[in-house]
Amino acid sequence: MKKKLLVEGMSCGHCVNHLKTALTEDIEGVEVLEVRLDEKYAIVEIQDNVTDADIKAVIDDLGYELKGIE
Repeated sequence: MKKKLLVEGMSCGHCVNHLKTALTEDIEGVEVLEVRLDEKYAIVEIQDNVTDADIKAVIDDLGYELKGIE
């Protein structure tokens, strides 16, 4: 299932890479398809076993804010 994550707090390309790496390495079943720094979102493909709470926890740990999931 594809989801759009609205993420605040990213400010550079390093932040984008940090988010991609954390989501794919810290949560089994997540594939990052796209991260847009300028538009403040990430598109991910997730398996059924991944919850929104799992995603939020990783983003919070990085110091970013998950503003919503579409």
